[in-house]
Amino acid sequence: MENTFIYQENQKGIYVAVDIGTTSIGVSCFDVETKSQLASFSFSNPQKIYGADVITRIKNCLDTPSAEKNMSDMILIKLNESLKCYLGNNYNRISCLCYSGNTTMQHILRCLSVEGLSKAPFTPVSLDYFECEVSHEDNKAVINEAGNVRELFLPGFSAFVGADILAGVEYLGMGKSNRYDLLIDLGTNGELVLLNNQKGYATSTACGPVFDYGISGAVYGSECIKAIAMCIKRGLIDETGLIKEPFFEKGIDISDDITISQVQLRRFQMAKAAIYAGVISLIKKADIDYDDIENVYISGGLGFYLNIRDAFTVKMLPEQLKDKITVSGNTSLSGAERFLLSDDKDTILANYESIRSRTESFELADYERFEGIYIDSMNF
Repeated sequence: MENTFIYQENQKGIYVAVDIGTTSIGVSCFDVETKSQLASFSFSNPQKIYGADVITRIKNCLDTPSAEKNMSDMILIKLNESLKCYLGNNYNRISCLCYSGNTTMQHILRCLSVEGLSKAPFTPVSLDYFECEVSHEDNKAVINEAGNVRELFLPGFSAFVGADILAGVEYLGMGKSNRYDLLIDLGTNGELVLLNNQKGYATSTACGPVFDYGISGAVYGSECIKAIAMCIKRGLIDETGLIKEPFFEKGIDISDDITISQVQLRRFQMAKAAIYAGVISLIKKADIDYDDIENVYISGGLGFYLNIRDAFTVKMLPEQLKDKITVSGNTSLSGAERFLLSDDKDTILANYESIRSRTESFELADYERFEGIYIDSMNF
């Protein structure tokens, strides 16, 4: 990876940071000269019609040759519409966009082949930082009247731990001491990084959209976690996840938006167990104790709203981490904003490479102890 920021022109206008999540897309817009935020918004990823997770979307890309281009266009069209809506006449002042996101989402947006992401050894086309200039010939791209918009794609760790996580790790300033920092991204992919100033470990675990939209379509997964935690405290759900009578058949009505059924509860158990087991596996892989961890950061869309007490009630996180946690919000978007607004992008790129070079990415499926840890993590 060549750590050089190429686009050195003193561009005026508006810079746009974009976090391409599997379930939702976050956007923030800044005036470059004043560095003031002009707009901040999010929208549902329109690719969801091709599947709720990256595995299904990759399969669609491989099965239908036109699917990848269609998915790329979907994001660009929706992004364009939203930017025009939120910025109005300022839309034509856009001069640069910075994309963060998981590896699959970045591949699809750039129309890079996802075949290498579909099977072992899971080899992306590229994980490196990439710049390009948008042409007027692409009528779906974000483009100003002068036709000189620059697109920047942040680098990532591996096939399943992407730029969204690397940007977050750098933004949070992780891994600067002998003690470890842990980042837990509660999104569709459930990505985790454990890092100190000498060594790092990164992995991901499939959670589905539970932590984005909850178990029954609620606006925030945090509301569902809160509801489940309340039911556990009231004895309506036992430690194995069984809903007690008289609610077993019809479920527990929490509100007009939330009903907890047995099927939905099992789905949540699998997602929260994946996170819990992922954390335990990282710690065992690093051969450290809980005392060796200094900070734990909770990121992702859920990170704006999660009540930490609820997370421990449902056994999503090990109790030993209780006093170490900071809820950090969308660190992927914050990392993209930091890069865009920095006057020294080369230093940030060097930080990215330093973090990547000392971090071992591994698949939990290849970790022989994971299955047993996962099964033990199912209970509340």
